[in-house]
Amino acid sequence: MAAGTVSTVREYEAFAPFYDAFTADSDYEVWTGHVVELATRLGLGGTTLLDVACGTGKSFLPFLNRGFDVTGCDISTAMLAQAARKAPGVVLVEADVRELPRIGSFELVTCFDDSLNYLLEERDLARALGSIARNLSPSGLALFDLNTLLAYRTTFAVDSVIARDGAVFAWRGEASGEVAPGSRAEAVMDIFAPRADALYERIRVRHSQRHFPPDR
Repeated sequence: MAAGTVSTVREYEAFAPFYDAFTADSDYEVWTGHVVELATRLGLGGTTLLDVACGTGKSFLPFLNRGFDVTGCDISTAMLAQAARKAPGVVLVEADVRELPRIGSFELVTCFDDSLNYLLEERDLARALGSIARNLSPSGLALFDLNTLLAYRTTFAVDSVIARDGAVFAWRGEASGEVAPGSRAEAVMDIFAPRADALYERIRVRHSQRHFPPDR
C-alpha cells in the first residue's frame, strides 16, 4: 500500500484486519501464474523477489510457494503484522515506495493491487519507480499493475455493499462515469465490524487514486 494522502496510512492501519476478507475474490494464484509466465518470457534470471506494497502478504504467498526467495515491503505496520503471521520466515521491511532504501539486488520486483495509483503526483510516481530500480539486479525485471480508466468509470463511480466474515463493507464511489485520462478518482468504504457487545464499529477508508495513462 503506497501513501497517496496523509490519511491513507492511518486508514490502512485500521483496514488491515479486514483486508483479506474484502479481497477474498481476488485469485492471487492465477495472477501469480500469469506474472511468472510473463517474467519468464521476458528473461527472468532468478528467484529473488521484492514485493513492494505487499500489504498482508496475499500477493507474495503464491511466489513463496513456487520457490521464490521473497522479501516484502509496505508502509503500514499493521499490514506487515498480518503478513508476518502468514509467513514468519519472510523478511519484511517497513518503507514508503517513494523512498525505498537499498534492500537488496532482486531479479524480480513487483508492485501489485494498483498501489502506484495512490501516488497522486507524477513526481511521486517517478520517485517510486526510481526506488524500485535501485533494488533491481542488473538483469532484473520490475512488474507492476495500474488501474485503467474502466476501473474509475465503473468501480469508482458506483455504490456496492458486501457482507463477509461477519463484517459489512459499504463502498461508495465518488467518481464520474466519464473520468478523463490523468484525473483523480475517489471512493469511500465504510466497514462495519461486529463488537463483543453485539454492536458494530465503523471504520472509514478513503481511496484516493490517480489515473496514469500508459504514455506517462
